[in-house]
Amino acid sequence: MLAQIERYYGWLLGMVLVCYGGALFHAYVGEEANYTIMSMEMWQRQIFRSVVSFGGVGGRPPLYNWLMIPVACGVGWGQVLLAARLVTLLATLGTAGVLALWARRLWGRPMAGRLTFLLYLSSADVLLYRGWLAYADPLFSFWMVLSGYALWRAVDGRHLGWLLGSLLAIFASYLTKVITAYVFYGGMVLVWLTQPNYRAFLCSRRTWGVMLLGLLPMGVWLAVVGRQDSIQVHWQMSDIVTKLLTVDSLSSYLGKLVTFPVTILLGLLPASLWVVAGMIGQWHRGEVLDLRMRGLLAMAGVNFFPYWIAPQSAPRYVLPEYGLVVLMAVGYLMEPAWLTVPRGLRPFPWLVGMGVVGGMVALLGFPYYQHHVRGDNYARMADRVESAAGAFPLYNDNFTSVGLSVVALIDARHMARPALVVPPRDFADGVVMAAGPQDIQGEHWARIEEESESLYVICRGAACAAPIFQGGRRAWP
Repeated sequence: MLAQIERYYGWLLGMVLVCYGGALFHAYVGEEANYTIMSMEMWQRQIFRSVVSFGGVGGRPPLYNWLMIPVACGVGWGQVLLAARLVTLLATLGTAGVLALWARRLWGRPMAGRLTFLLYLSSADVLLYRGWLAYADPLFSFWMVLSGYALWRAVDGRHLGWLLGSLLAIFASYLTKVITAYVFYGGMVLVWLTQPNYRAFLCSRRTWGVMLLGLLPMGVWLAVVGRQDSIQVHWQMSDIVTKLLTVDSLSSYLGKLVTFPVTILLGLLPASLWVVAGMIGQWHRGEVLDLRMRGLLAMAGVNFFPYWIAPQSAPRYVLPEYGLVVLMAVGYLMEPAWLTVPRGLRPFPWLVGMGVVGGMVALLGFPYYQHHVRGDNYARMADRVESAAGAFPLYNDNFTSVGLSVVALIDARHMARPALVVPPRDFADGVVMAAGPQDIQGEHWARIEEESESLYVICRGAACAAPIFQGGRRAWP
């Protein structure tokens, strides 16, 4: 069943890597500009302990930006989006690499590792979108998967060094995004505590001593940086509480309970096919999952459940669980007795198909969409905004994905001058980017529209002499 994959492995992997390579050069997507804006301002202001955005210091932990900044210095700040995506891609490849090591130790065959590496990179959501997008989630996921692998090595080999490594990796995961990394870690520990073989090791005094030592960096960070950047802690806790307690309506919540797992299963194609088929086959035959598969299923399930029942969540939040499902899929494929494979589920055609679809999306579909709908138009909007401001100060009060993308492009063009900030209340002459004509007090406004996107510019004082404001449209007094 795997002979064709082994024979054409280089071609399959090459197809997938071409897809990722093509995606690196897309225009801004979604809220990618959040991260590039932060990195540019951190570099300009030489503030690195906290993120900086529109002049404000504090918020998200800064590890993603720490890695992005030296890459941007290397490729040039005009290519800061490429730098951000390179960090994301390296994190995605790193995740695949850790999973490959994990699979090889679990299933005892070199092909298990190679297949895992290929299958993770070929997963629909990772290949088509998540694996290259300049968000913190892929790096966040890399550290969590590394932590999970190190924790498994620790309990399986009764090795305190791996245990300490797992805690350092989860601290790096926190530094990338949010404190829920420790919830993920706690869920994995609870899974292994249910196993008598591992419980004695996890409950020993030496183990708890190492755990306390591994938690020390987090304590130091909160004690030192938390005092200087209280927003970082408050923002994270507020964001978590909001996602757990905010219900738009009962019908939307019930709908989310149904659609969320379906979305994840679709995003995990083709790995999810083999996991579902394998589990159904074992259930029909009355077989029980072995310890390896039970552990993977339990870790994925325990850490998936909170995001499933939370009123506000997104597939990218469970990206670390993707790798656990891929490991299970490889387990079924490596043990033919566990999986009866109908013609439609044979792995080689699916992997070829994912490579073809990925290539069409990355090299044809996405470029067409960005040229005709949104993406390429952001650069033209940035040109028109700068033309409207001329030599007068330019500010931003538009925090939609459109506004952020335009700001990021303008900031990257002019790294020698200060990045754009929010408008001071009492500015006399200048132009403000806004999402609507009444967002800020001014004298005149103009609407800038390119393809399907638009934003507004509002002027005060002498800046209103620009031709774009001569249509007589009065701003909110």
